[in-house]
Amino acid sequence: MESARRRARPRHSYSISAALWGSADYNGRPPSWLVAEGIAVGVVGSAVIAGPGVAGTLLGSTVLQTGEAGMLVTLGLVVFLLCLRAGRAFVGPIAVLGVCWAVAAPKATNEVLLRWGGEVSSVVVTSVAPGTDGAAERHYCAVRHLDGTPVSGRIWRGCTATTLPGDRIGLVHDPHGRVPPRGITTAGHGERPLVESLGIGMALATLSTVAVVRSYHLGPKAPVAS
Repeated sequence: MESARRRARPRHSYSISAALWGSADYNGRPPSWLVAEGIAVGVVGSAVIAGPGVAGTLLGSTVLQTGEAGMLVTLGLVVFLLCLRAGRAFVGPIAVLGVCWAVAAPKATNEVLLRWGGEVSSVVVTSVAPGTDGAAERHYCAVRHLDGTPVSGRIWRGCTATTLPGDRIGLVHDPHGRVPPRGITTAGHGERPLVESLGIGMALATLSTVAVVRSYHLGPKAPVAS
């Protein structure tokens, strides 16, 4: 009786491990076709989640820029992984990363458009106001172009507590008007938001790939004919 319990214990532990991390039931390295399938799911899934937000930014659609469409795609990816019996320890983080990526993708697109397609100009500050959104260190400036044309909205990059009306600060804007203009800091446009957004997308693709690869389960071997 005791020996039977000892033999059953590893099987029970394996079942829990397989549910959490995926069965990964193959000898040695995973098959190359399985790795290719995992990469395809990770890359395509991340791209489709980001697609609505990117399209909304390029087309000027505020509805798509909210990321809600990408969140629905994330739900579809999660259901697909559950059907593959991917490890639950992967599915949860993938769902969180998918939602974050759906929201971050439009912001990353904004940064890309302004960094590589934006035009830099000098503008004149007309008024300065402290931030009221909980970011006490931020100040918001209303600005106008040198020809007197006002710039819609307020900017906070390059606008500090020492900025005064009449000062000139740098501004980068999309000549096609697809994204709001941004102020320029002394360090340039700022790479951190873009790096963080792309990091989320890469983490999502990587984790999805691993989840698919580890979900593979070999079927029972066919009996050998005598």
